[in-house]
Amino acid sequence: MRRAVPLLAALVLLAGCSETTGGSATGSAGPATASTTSASGSATKSPVDRPKTIDVEGVDPCSLLTDAQRAQFGLDRPPAPGTSTVYRSPTCDFNREDRRNSVRVTTVTTTGVEWYTDGSFDVEAQQLQVGGFPAVLGRASDDQETCFLGVDVSDGQMADVQITSLEGVPQDELCRIATQVAGAVVDTLVNK
Repeated sequence: MRRAVPLLAALVLLAGCSETTGGSATGSAGPATASTTSASGSATKSPVDRPKTIDVEGVDPCSLLTDAQRAQFGLDRPPAPGTSTVYRSPTCDFNREDRRNSVRVTTVTTTGVEWYTDGSFDVEAQQLQVGGFPAVLGRASDDQETCFLGVDVSDGQMADVQITSLEGVPQDELCRIATQVAGAVVDTLVNK
């Protein structure tokens, strides 16, 4: 029973956070920070420069991390599909047996990465590149156990990665892992 309570609490946390998911990155993709803004701050919309446009409509987020990629990140539990109530888009949860962290990947077709910078979500937003795609890393000041990363794959769409600590992993480490996972997701999307 003692083990069920933390697991249930983590699942509740993930359910609330899944609605504010992040994006994709590969280990080979080195994110370059362009700027940092608060979600409540204004950001000017510039033309999107991405290596290609990827339509994620109908893409199963559980297919976006290969077995080898999941093993690389220690995500040794079976993928669990779901739906984000915030984005009304499909999700997939990838978990670790040791509960160190949990990853949620969402193929968002209802909004793009501007969701992180237009005031829809109260985060410190950092613009970067993941696998050549524009991306936004989001850190909520009131939730140090989660990091979000949205990758701009198409107008009005994003591949979103959210990583949550179940064991007190520092937010900087979570964001580093989120960037790597997002890179892996982008690699998979580009090669589909």
